[in-house]
Amino acid sequence: MHTEEVALVNDPQIWTLIGVFSALMLASTRYTVSALRAEMRTGQAELGGRIDTLGGQLVATEKRLEQKIDATADRLDAKIDATADQLDAKIDATADQLNAKIDATADRLDAKIDATADRLDARIDTIANRSDAKHDHLTEVFGVRLDSIDHRLGAVEDDLKIVKAHLLRHPAA
Repeated sequence: MHTEEVALVNDPQIWTLIGVFSALMLASTRYTVSALRAEMRTGQAELGGRIDTLGGQLVATEKRLEQKIDATADRLDAKIDATADQLDAKIDATADQLNAKIDATADRLDAKIDATADRLDARIDTIANRSDAKHDHLTEVFGVRLDSIDHRLGAVEDDLKIVKAHLLRHPAA
């Protein structure tokens, strides 16, 4: 067995050691908490600074983005306007071509109609001339025939006068 004496908690040296150890622990804990608080304050200040910096950067980035968007919108507007102008020019050119084709077709149709009207007028004139010639011929023929009938009628009248004179001289027996 062991014959040494065991130190009891009642000894003042042990209580002194416990007190010193406790004081050291409390002091180091307090120092650690103070250091942590100081570090946290520093971290907060640093974080605040960084947040402010980020806020400034965000504002600057937002302004740059707005400028880029505005510049892009201006370029797009310019491209759209140029495209619209090109389309207007193409539409105008196409309309001019169509109008020219329509005018050319109308001119050709007018020429054909005029030529057809001229041919019809010539045919009508030919028919009118033939009709006039036939009318004149028929008038002449009827005139000759009427003259012949008048002549024959005159002869019949003369014959009737002779018969009448003969009947008057020789009354019916």
